[in-house]
Amino acid sequence: MTITANRLLRSLDPLPHGSRQRLLAGTARELVGTPALDGLLRELSGGDRFSRGLAVRIAHVAGHGEFVVRAATWPETEVARHALASAGRLDLPTTVFLDLLPHLSTDLRRTLYRAVRRRNRGRQVDELLPVVRAAYGDVEAAGLLASCTTETVRALLPELEHAVRNWTALGRRHPEVLLDFVGAELDGSAPTWWSDVWGRVAGGVAAAAATHPERVLGLVERVLPHAPLPWALHPAAARLARHDPRRLAAVLVDPRRTGPVPARPALWRALAALPDADLVAVGRVLPERDQGTFLRTLPPSRRAAVVAGVYGDRLDLPAGVLDQLPAPARAEFGRRLLDRPAVADDPVRRLAATALLPWAQARDALLAATRRATADDRATGHELCVRAAVATRDPAVLAEVVANFARLANDQDPVRSRALAAFAEVPSWLFRVADVDAYGKLMADAADARDASWQTRYAVRGLAQALIREGVVARRPELVDAGRTGLARIAEQAAIGLHGIGRALPRGAEHEVFAALEPRLSQDARRGEFDLLLPLATGLGRRAWDLPRLQELLDRARSAKSDRVVTAAIGLWLAPPRTRDDRVRRVLADDRSTITVDVVREVVARRCTDLLDLVIGKPLHGRFLKRGVRYVPPFPDCAERWLPRQVDAYRDQLLDCATSARVPVFERASAVARLGRLPGSVAEVRGFTTDPDVPVAEAALATLAWTDDPADVLPDLLEHVGTDRARVAVYALSRCARFTSPRRLGELLAPLVTGGKVTTRKEAVRLLAQHRAPGAVAVLAGAWDGAHRDVRRALVSATRWFLDDDTAWDLLTRATAEQCEVAAEVLEQPPAAVPRRHRVGYGELVLAVAASADPDTARRGLAALPAWLRWVEGTADLLVGLVVDLDNTATWEFALSALVRAARAQADPEPLRRAVTGLLAVADRYDAETDRDLPGRRRIEALVRQVAGQADSAGRRAEAGALGPVLAAAGHHPAAVRLAVLAVPWGEPGADLAGLRDVARVADRPALRRQASEELAVALSGVLDRLPPDRPHELAGVLAVECPALAVAVATAAGPAAGWPARWRELVRGLRRHDDPDVRDAALAVRTDQT
Repeated sequence: MTITANRLLRSLDPLPHGSRQRLLAGTARELVGTPALDGLLRELSGGDRFSRGLAVRIAHVAGHGEFVVRAATWPETEVARHALASAGRLDLPTTVFLDLLPHLSTDLRRTLYRAVRRRNRGRQVDELLPVVRAAYGDVEAAGLLASCTTETVRALLPELEHAVRNWTALGRRHPEVLLDFVGAELDGSAPTWWSDVWGRVAGGVAAAAATHPERVLGLVERVLPHAPLPWALHPAAARLARHDPRRLAAVLVDPRRTGPVPARPALWRALAALPDADLVAVGRVLPERDQGTFLRTLPPSRRAAVVAGVYGDRLDLPAGVLDQLPAPARAEFGRRLLDRPAVADDPVRRLAATALLPWAQARDALLAATRRATADDRATGHELCVRAAVATRDPAVLAEVVANFARLANDQDPVRSRALAAFAEVPSWLFRVADVDAYGKLMADAADARDASWQTRYAVRGLAQALIREGVVARRPELVDAGRTGLARIAEQAAIGLHGIGRALPRGAEHEVFAALEPRLSQDARRGEFDLLLPLATGLGRRAWDLPRLQELLDRARSAKSDRVVTAAIGLWLAPPRTRDDRVRRVLADDRSTITVDVVREVVARRCTDLLDLVIGKPLHGRFLKRGVRYVPPFPDCAERWLPRQVDAYRDQLLDCATSARVPVFERASAVARLGRLPGSVAEVRGFTTDPDVPVAEAALATLAWTDDPADVLPDLLEHVGTDRARVAVYALSRCARFTSPRRLGELLAPLVTGGKVTTRKEAVRLLAQHRAPGAVAVLAGAWDGAHRDVRRALVSATRWFLDDDTAWDLLTRATAEQCEVAAEVLEQPPAAVPRRHRVGYGELVLAVAASADPDTARRGLAALPAWLRWVEGTADLLVGLVVDLDNTATWEFALSALVRAARAQADPEPLRRAVTGLLAVADRYDAETDRDLPGRRRIEALVRQVAGQADSAGRRAEAGALGPVLAAAGHHPAAVRLAVLAVPWGEPGADLAGLRDVARVADRPALRRQASEELAVALSGVLDRLPPDRPHELAGVLAVECPALAVAVATAAGPAAGWPARWRELVRGLRRHDDPDVRDAALAVRTDQT
């Protein structure tokens, strides 16, 4: 039988969307290679928009490339988009796409790019990219780069790197090319710029680590002393550690490293193969909050040695660290604590230390604590009992603690909740079948308590889940029964929170949870109550889909008295995809007013489209809608799935609402807004653009951009850009421009650049530039003279799309001489967004703004200048001159900030030294004047503060080392002392001692020695975790002879961190007997009994 268009349309009419697609695919496969295919496509393409869309789908399945390409030029945007997507999937020659490109709008080009990228045909993309780049710029071309062949990527990446947005894709598809590029970037820039390079390409480097860990690890070793590890690379750290754990550990503990250590258990597991000494070094650089997790990844037999190496003789170990120690080490630590009078004399600290001892020694004291007079003391006693029992890893000890819990039945709820919360965290493998009665009584007593709080019920739920989980995993049904009983008991008393319960259960355990609660659920259902059922189904999530009885109860909940319950029950009942379509039919058959429920409306609009006939234009009264109430279902934006008659019916319903005088204005506006999303509604929407009600007219203008062919309605919007409706029309232009070919867009928007409202002119400038309309540069240049300030700013911003055109540079040059707001627009482009070939020229523009005679303009230029220092010469002279000139009161602070950043960026402290020398020459001017007091000296102090305020690095040490002697020679001793401390090269044996000796030479009188000691203690505290453990004591020993005041400072910082072992205490004793009274007083102020 011949398949005609009419016969096909009749066959599709009664079917829902999914079935229609399957019928179309089957028809296309039947007609492949037959003359009937061309005939059917010819008939359909002569029909309406819906028929033409069907033709494209059939042609795609049948592989009819010629027809698909022809359809890509049709005016209907949605049909053309489907055609382009189909063309990209077919094996078509590149010339086809090259012929289409000049006629495609921005949106359709993006559709074509996505389709071509999915096919992963590198040679074809190689041919497309140059054409795209020439016509539409680097940004669109860079979007295709990752899909090109390796040779093309290697050649073009340096030219397009400023426009690359998806470095991860490049690293995944072309790892070697990306890593070569990163290496070349590092080679071509000073280490001070590496953080910029690193941060930009981190996603690609992380992706490349999957296949090239050796090379990525080499880059990390090279860069990390100069730039922190970007967050994008943290997930890759574990892979690098598995490749070579020793090398990665060396990077993490490097004293020069900046930034945080990746806090990932996978990384620590990969490092666990290292010797204890290496693990100690890693543990010392970890934040305290991560050390417990770090230890958990190590075998218990190694934890004590690592903790001893990390903490030394310290006694203030965090609880998370103590919990990970094996029993002998915990007991030894507890005994050390109890030997301290400060612990032994404090009842609270003494009990906590006692809990660390073996159970036989701690038992009596801990159990006695559970019987103390105050509730807080009893709760603490129960918590410590549980922790001590868990530490023994002995189920019998845990059973004794559970037996002691019998007292909780008559205790206060704060005590019960804390005890149960601690018990719920017990490792489930410690539970014994013999103790299930005790567990059940514990949960029952807590559930039955009159004052049971939500914290107590939550703890009971956690314990019940743990019992069920262990019972299922270990195949011990007695534990499962105990957990089920506990859940049932707590459910009998009150509503319990079940959020996320499905995530905490092993596979299949949801059946046990439901079985425990089923009696209560069934009893509630018989009474028409579902307060427990709905949270349970929500908490179980997908697990609830395979519980038939639970699904039956949800079905019953659809008849509950509460509308809220019914709405929630419908959503949960429709959640399983396998039964969703059949169930939504039942829901609507029972009550059409359920179309007001979001999930029902969503399924009907997207999947069961045949049900639209039951709800569009039909009476919908029922439970949720009273008879006589007007209701137009707000369907989601998916009308392309509907039949034309369904679209027409819905359009009529919306029009009836939008034109009714009895409908409130806001409902009319909403109806008009939805009308624009319906295919074929352009004429109707146009009729509302002149509606007397402003909200309705503006809704019509806004929704014009969402009609079938946004390019077709662009002239309609342009008619309103000079009216009061411009505030809506102008912004609707943005979407229309995406669907308009560049040539037509230029023809329509060019006149707006020099006429109309300022907002309209700005938007026209932006759209012409962004969409690369032909001749746009000349249009923009012609609009400069006489333009409003904000229009000129828009023109400057638009030049970034045309930097290969000399006209754009002429505009930029003129902008640098304009008023502050216009000139500052030049500064909005960061170097990474400017093509490499133009960065020198653009940097000169930034320098010109910074050198402006207008202080407001210059300040903004000076703030932006440091980022451009790689590409601009002569900045140091400008900045030094502004800082040294005392008559310059407007911009010296900005110039000083830029100068400090410039010195760091160029790794050259000489400009700072020149500035200090110049300021010293005028340091005595304006002495104690009414409006100024020694401004030269104040600027030197500000410079020192800015140098000191930067992160510790080799650059800061070099700057401090260059400036300190100059200031010391000029008599600026406090500043010189501060810089001398900053210049100490910690982590470099030999050089660190020489730096400390320099500090001692500068601090040559008591007041300076006191300052040096205070600043040295602070500086050393910040780097202690990266120094070898013995190095601070070695330095203090030498300083005790040469400069004892500094030795006291080293002891003040390093002694507590080491836990005050004997050698440190002996050093302090010696300093307390020193001949210098200042040294004696400082040493006597040190407390060795505190860590």
